[in-house]
Amino acid sequence: MNSNEKNIKPTGLFDKAHKEIPHWANHKIQVWDENQYRLLEPFVTQDYWTDQGSINVFRVVGTQHWDYQGKTWLEFLETGKRMDINLALHEKNPGYYQETNRKKPMMYYLTLDGLNYYIGADGNHRTCIARFDYHYRGQTVLHGVTINHMYVDVEFLQLYRQLKDICRERKLLVNIDVQRINQGREDTAGWKLDLYQPQIVFEDMETLNKEILQKQTLASKIQLLSKPAKRRWFGLAKSA
Repeated sequence: MNSNEKNIKPTGLFDKAHKEIPHWANHKIQVWDENQYRLLEPFVTQDYWTDQGSINVFRVVGTQHWDYQGKTWLEFLETGKRMDINLALHEKNPGYYQETNRKKPMMYYLTLDGLNYYIGADGNHRTCIARFDYHYRGQTVLHGVTINHMYVDVEFLQLYRQLKDICRERKLLVNIDVQRINQGREDTAGWKLDLYQPQIVFEDMETLNKEILQKQTLASKIQLLSKPAKRRWFGLAKSA
């Protein structure tokens, strides 16, 4: 036990984690890249939120909280700021992690692909405990958690990048902006789904002509710009 563990009173789960170390215990907790998300946000077509969802706790790969990013799961179990309190609560009431009703306080997760989850506003310590607890129980799914799943239109994003590359290569004097138009919302108690339509505003800075490009027209625009530029041939005047 290293010096960072001195503030944690050993519990059954804590001891077991050091005697039977899971194969994933030394995987590092990844960073939720907020800057990268802001670049992807205009291409989100569906934003689904529920306060009573279920996730595979072993697909939680990272966190928004800078204090825990880069730590391994075992290091977090050993050194988390409030891990002693949360381990004591787990020892007292392990059934909390088995309950299917809404977790209180909230355990909140973000995902862009429905496979890799990141801890958001709350639930860092409990997620770590749940991973170790479920590992030894042979369980996977944690219930009653809050999930925000943002669906990125990857095809539209790729077309946008392709358009930018072509304009850069051909040194076209254009301005390209991304807009996201709200298409409505579906919801009842405990969940909502916001729908969006991304589009490109393509402005020719020489003619000041503006075009609104959605996915199909964007693909057509790329094909048009990809065509070889026509050469002008000037004949030599014949002498009299």
